[in-house]
Amino acid sequence: MQRRKKTLSWMIGLFFIMLLVLTFLSNTIQGMSLPKVSVQEPEMGGLDLNVSGNGFLQPAHTAQLYAEADWKVDKILKRKNDRVKRGDSLVTFDTTSTKRTLQDEKTRYKQKELQLAKLMDELKIMLRSEDTSGIEDKKRDLENQKLDMQVQERKIADLQKQIVEGGTLRAPVDGIVISLNASEGATSSRGQPIIEIADDAAGYQFAIVADSNDASMLRIGDKVSVQLDEEPRRSIEGFISDIEDAEAGGNDGSSGGTNKKITFDVTDSQLQPGLKAYVSISNQSRSFGMQIPKSVLEQDNNGYYVFTLTEKNGPLGTAYYASKTYVTIKDENGDTAVTDGLMPDEPFITDSSEPISDGDRVRY
Repeated sequence: MQRRKKTLSWMIGLFFIMLLVLTFLSNTIQGMSLPKVSVQEPEMGGLDLNVSGNGFLQPAHTAQLYAEADWKVDKILKRKNDRVKRGDSLVTFDTTSTKRTLQDEKTRYKQKELQLAKLMDELKIMLRSEDTSGIEDKKRDLENQKLDMQVQERKIADLQKQIVEGGTLRAPVDGIVISLNASEGATSSRGQPIIEIADDAAGYQFAIVADSNDASMLRIGDKVSVQLDEEPRRSIEGFISDIEDAEAGGNDGSSGGTNKKITFDVTDSQLQPGLKAYVSISNQSRSFGMQIPKSVLEQDNNGYYVFTLTEKNGPLGTAYYASKTYVTIKDENGDTAVTDGLMPDEPFITDSSEPISDGDRVRY
């Protein structure tokens, strides 16, 4: 009898042990089938706003010089990319045709002088005679002749000025020749500029496209350090001259609306068009809160939320669940958001092996 009781007790104990083992194995197997998640805790702070990029210098202002007449180009004294000083001779023209026209106009002026003298003599004769009927007409002829001579004087003066000032094109500013539309012996055209000079005093510009959030702290007039692609490398001071919405399909390949085009002005006597310039600007956002990756944010009708990890302790161990936690976005940049709604040590789910919903049990 005693032996029978002992055997029964042993069997009951074995049954409970097996039940516990099976329960544990069942929980383990069930746990292995749960979605596996990765978590991290939010970081406290403000956003780092970084704007960087490069562009090629373009002159802020250019001086375009035109020929005064359809003259043949005699000599080209400065070529494209040559540096010039104000007053330097750039191009000379063969003004022979205009000089010939000037001589013809001077001859016509002499003829008008002779005609004027003749009219004055005729008027004197009429004044001495008793016939006064044609005196007024003769006076009007004299006045018309004087007006014609004034027109002729202006025409001669214009031709003289054209020859003196236009025979040689001179640089109006210090700078670099960026285009030359002439060749020696060819006839110039008054319809297009012969030569174009980048004005050193006006400086140069370049532009980059940046994310609107990253550029939110930038202001027109802010001074920046600009790196130049020269040997040896050097940097100069520039400033932001314009901030505007970037057009769709900007030079960084991204769409407009979320980007800003930022224009920088630089001034230096050694700059030249086409030189590559780099800029990198770092700022800190004014918003302060919990930083999380934007990739973990979800949205529904109630707003933005993330899945946080909550744990519940039981007799067989700790179980983990995904909980929907709503947050308020205070600020953001390209990949990070500053939010309210999370605790500093509250882990949020960054990745899951399969889709999860609020209240789902997970493993990590």
